[in-house]
Amino acid sequence: MRVFLTGGTGLLGSHLADELRSCGQDVVALNRPGSDVAFLKAQGCTLVEGDVRDDIESLAKLMAGCTHLVHSAAIVYGGSSWPKVRAVNVDGTRNVLMAAVKAGINFAVHVSSVVVYGIVDGTVTEDTPLDGRIHDGDLYARSKRQAEVIAREVEEEHGLPVSVVRPCGVYGERDRLTALTVAKFLRLPIVPLLGSGRNSIPVVYSGNVAHALRLVLEAARGGTTYDVGFDLPLSQRAMLEDLAVGLGKRPIFLAMPASLIRGGARVLDRLGAFIPGVKHLSISRVAEFALGENPYISRRLREELGWDPPYHHKDALIRTGLWLTEHT
Repeated sequence: MRVFLTGGTGLLGSHLADELRSCGQDVVALNRPGSDVAFLKAQGCTLVEGDVRDDIESLAKLMAGCTHLVHSAAIVYGGSSWPKVRAVNVDGTRNVLMAAVKAGINFAVHVSSVVVYGIVDGTVTEDTPLDGRIHDGDLYARSKRQAEVIAREVEEEHGLPVSVVRPCGVYGERDRLTALTVAKFLRLPIVPLLGSGRNSIPVVYSGNVAHALRLVLEAARGGTTYDVGFDLPLSQRAMLEDLAVGLGKRPIFLAMPASLIRGGARVLDRLGAFIPGVKHLSISRVAEFALGENPYISRRLREELGWDPPYHHKDALIRTGLWLTEHT
């Protein structure tokens, strides 16, 4: 394979580049001018400058000679306007996939997110309808749902086989969102433990997602969708404790009743408060994320592609904490 990769300077993209290069695959990584490409360069990736907002002809030229595409570039962080998010996450998806058609790419993977399901009760699988309510301010979820529609339209109208992969919250080395936000709490004198702390939270390690993406690329089955919302069991407390080890912290936990957390979150929502870094999510949604059980079972990946996540959370969290200590 010679894989054209967008989003390679991000968390998931960088782990996928590492995964593919370690298996001897060629990676051509699209990066915007001025981006930090040191990691990609160290992995031996071919670097090309451009932007998913560029015209189709320009992007197609950069893809010349590539056989596969992984489109993972997206605006995830809160605080952007809808026109900016749409230009990258929606229009950018169309640009990249149409460029792949023009360049003769054999197979494409579109990296989406479980946020496309919206607010749903109970277990979520790939057969769950995409009609759950999306919070008004969650531009990321809105854009990802629209981008999936475009991916399927390109597949149907232009014959490009596409697989959609939907990870949940991803953490790992080079993480500047999920783990970084949690690390800020772990540096407090007393760390709040939301509820019992025994619940299984919906996060996956980026190395395990990268491994899943490689299997999807190798299988090259168009018209498929795979959730990557559960790799190995991880409780809220275990996540906090193991990440703290990497950060060199020994947190003192204070358990807070779930009812108190939910009530306080509703009050803060009414006051317009938000958590830095995840402004697009209401505090109530963040509270439910931390208090609830992981509803994404990722069964299809295991049954169809034999996915067996190679990395355990304890080691991955410690490595992530060490990376954050060195880079933040």
